[in-house]
Amino acid sequence: MKDHQSVENTRPANTTDRHLLLYELFHSITSTLEPDKALDLIIDAAVKITGATNGSLILIDWDKKILNIEVSRGFSRRIENTKLKVGEGITGWVAENGRPLLVPDVSKDPRYVTVQAEIKSELAVPLIIEKDLIGVLNVDSTCEDAFTIEDLDLLTLLSKQSARVIQNGQLFETVLSKAEELSTLIEINKAVTSTFSLDKILRQIVERTAKLMNSKICSVFLLSDDEEFLVLEANHGGSTEYASNRQISINESPLQDVVNHRHSLQVPDIRKETSNQTAEMAKQEGVRSMLSVPLVVRDKVIGVINIYTAKRYQFSDDEKRLLKTFADLSAIAIENARLYEKMVRLEEQARRAARLTAAGELAVGIAHEIRNPLTIVKMIFDTETDLNERDREVIGEELTRMNKIISNLLDYTRPKESEQELCKIKRILENTLFLLSHDFDKKNIAVETLYGENIPKITADPVQLQQVFLNLLMNSGEAMPDGGKITIKTTQLDDANIEILLDDDGEGMPDEITENLFTPFKTTKQKGLGLGLSIVKRIIDDHQGRLEIKSTPGAGTSVRIQLPI
Repeated sequence: MKDHQSVENTRPANTTDRHLLLYELFHSITSTLEPDKALDLIIDAAVKITGATNGSLILIDWDKKILNIEVSRGFSRRIENTKLKVGEGITGWVAENGRPLLVPDVSKDPRYVTVQAEIKSELAVPLIIEKDLIGVLNVDSTCEDAFTIEDLDLLTLLSKQSARVIQNGQLFETVLSKAEELSTLIEINKAVTSTFSLDKILRQIVERTAKLMNSKICSVFLLSDDEEFLVLEANHGGSTEYASNRQISINESPLQDVVNHRHSLQVPDIRKETSNQTAEMAKQEGVRSMLSVPLVVRDKVIGVINIYTAKRYQFSDDEKRLLKTFADLSAIAIENARLYEKMVRLEEQARRAARLTAAGELAVGIAHEIRNPLTIVKMIFDTETDLNERDREVIGEELTRMNKIISNLLDYTRPKESEQELCKIKRILENTLFLLSHDFDKKNIAVETLYGENIPKITADPVQLQQVFLNLLMNSGEAMPDGGKITIKTTQLDDANIEILLDDDGEGMPDEITENLFTPFKTTKQKGLGLGLSIVKRIIDDHQGRLEIKSTPGAGTSVRIQLPI
């Protein structure tokens, strides 16, 4: 409520001038959609057009049947706390009856309620939008008989125009509010869908919900696997003690109905309307009211989202709908993150299975590699009675070679967490070719290696990169059943990246196959799950690298890999 302490009587002298002034005031009032500015312009126009001493613009709260003074002019004190009921006073009578009222001498009208002792006469007209009465436009004067029928007509014209302006302003404010809510929801949606980390998503949800709903505490509880408990997974604004009470039995919680029947739950006063334990929590955390809505995905409740206010509060239907909308977005994000984590676990199992499968396919070659040194050792023992120094040296070399072969195989198949370390890409490639050497010799496949000089070490998981190269080179070998050539080249692109090129002159692949190379379970092979290149792509992505495969039917395939130094 705004109050100007003094207002000059500036009413034009003749009717024509007053109508011209009213037209100008109409134009000024309709030039804004800002509600506060519009109300200021309206009350200023009312006082000016009637030459009043004071004026006030009142909007009606029909739920409470109270007149709220929004703006005023000319009063010697602030009157925003003056509350009249509908039917009380001159303005209350106009609000109740919907008709204008001109009172030449307020001292002779029993309906008058004294707001300022100096007031002698009053004029009030209703503000009506279509058939709905929304308020009263009121002017006063310190003189008796200050207002005429012409003043009443002009103020009525002004009130009709003003009611439409107020309505437009309220609609504009509503649209702005909805736009802000929508913008916030879009931001929230972007935030929770920008990551597949469940922890990050839950933090985003509670932080942004608390801001969106202007709540002191926001918390997310998810159902336990046995669906007997609600487990606190994230909260914003709660104390350490609140966060420590992570598990709630559904059957002993006021949230039981939210979970079992998917109903929103509003508790105006948690301290009086819930169990002793919940009431005690409310006192400790300094909260009073709660709103809880279910998190639902594919017609199944996965948890609840709760907001708490510091003061006793009645949530509106719009606020309930807003929280429900956000809960629906959040539930989808949570479920997607859970599915992603499950997929990552399954994919790691698939990587493990793929490594074991590859080891099985290499077993024949590895057996051959081990048999050769064993044969040499056996020959030495069979042909020599006494071992000389050279014999011992040869036996040592062959045993070392066998140990290296077994170690390479075990390192490749051994289950372990991803461990990134400084490693040489040349060594990883050499170990991979070592495992494939027998298979390539048997298929008459030649390998040319062009290792760049002084290639810096990279931070990577050598076992995972070996899986990448083994998968790609085995594919090249399968594409050359009658023999061929594979070229491996490593270079340093710049200060930040190295590049590995794998080229073969095999059969190549048509476009319809290359388009789905990285899609899981898409395969043209008679055996296998079609996970090989999907896993390769995932490993390179996890290493912040880039993978590109180009293939031409009958002309071979080229694989380009970039990895950060």
